[in-house]
Amino acid sequence: MHILFSLGLVLLGAWLSGKIVKLISLPLVTAYIIFGIIAGPDVINLVHRDLINVSPLISSIGLGLIAFNIGQNFIWSDIKKIGKMVAVIALFESLGAYVLVTLAARYIFSLGWAPSLCLGALSSASAPAAIMMIIKEYRANGLFTGTLLGIVAFDDALCLIILSISLAMAKTISVIGASDIAVLHALLFSIGSIGGALLVGIILALLIKQISYFVLTRENLLIFMLASIFIGIGISEMLEIPLLLTCMIMGAVIANISHETKYFDVLHEIDSPIYLLFFVFAGANLKLNAISSVGAIGIVYFVVRIFGKFTGSYIGGVLSDAPARIRKYMWLGLVPQAGVALGAALMVRDQLPQFGEMIFTTIVTTTVAYELLGPLCAKLALKKAGEIA
Repeated sequence: MHILFSLGLVLLGAWLSGKIVKLISLPLVTAYIIFGIIAGPDVINLVHRDLINVSPLISSIGLGLIAFNIGQNFIWSDIKKIGKMVAVIALFESLGAYVLVTLAARYIFSLGWAPSLCLGALSSASAPAAIMMIIKEYRANGLFTGTLLGIVAFDDALCLIILSISLAMAKTISVIGASDIAVLHALLFSIGSIGGALLVGIILALLIKQISYFVLTRENLLIFMLASIFIGIGISEMLEIPLLLTCMIMGAVIANISHETKYFDVLHEIDSPIYLLFFVFAGANLKLNAISSVGAIGIVYFVVRIFGKFTGSYIGGVLSDAPARIRKYMWLGLVPQAGVALGAALMVRDQLPQFGEMIFTTIVTTTVAYELLGPLCAKLALKKAGEIA
């Protein structure tokens, strides 16, 4: 099959899949992943093998765009308005899932510290798109809804930070072992990686702001922004620093120093097909024969992550004096998990092949389950909170 013919069929098939799942009120992400699994080499083999080979490139671009857009949520003046409650609950629900999943992987399944840390880090993310879909569909409004939106805006950013630390530590531990000295070395390495990502992200954002004065048309701005993000991704991969954090910092700094949305809006003109391919290729990369080997791990991951979200959000709610309905029901709104976790799992698979396939398979299979169950849980949370009928 010609590669462009295959690519055309993939785009058309995924688009049609999205139309079908909308009829049953499921997120587009679910449609793209399931279509990718069906179209992949283990089922009907619709995806050309050369497209599978370039999927890490699509993954890097997709992750860079996702992280850059997440950075837009970190406008300092807005953060100050959101207040203590959102920040405390977001911190504890992210850490709750991270700690409990890490410990479960380490002590229930006797996995090494490196894969355990990666699984734990991936568990901290949620899926803002699925949550936003439910809020818009039912026109939810009120304190609970506003708090949920604030938490999911922080949530993925916290996941990027946690993942950046954990992935750097996992790489070091995988090479030199898990002794006390190795763990300390890994921690120092992760801090250095994060510092490098912060520095690169800030410098690139300042350059974007200064050079953009000479970019006069929307078409040229699109080219300029894509080039800037590609450069950020490329520098990150060459220096082996977290590209997710680099791009998020770029977005956050631009949002704070420019007070304009044009840098983000222009990217929305081309990001839809990139995200589509990103999720389709994630599904196509799944090896179906590996699912059975991670069955028990997947089930425990699925359950423990939800319990971590519940425990962390409840503790955060108590510490921040949140109303009872927020303490009791917020965890339901945090069940969905998709984009960031899935993309980060691809990154783990490519960078840590010794256990990355197992982690990737676990995340893909549980993502489908979360995206089927998650919207129902988010709707129930809003209903229990009294903000939809």
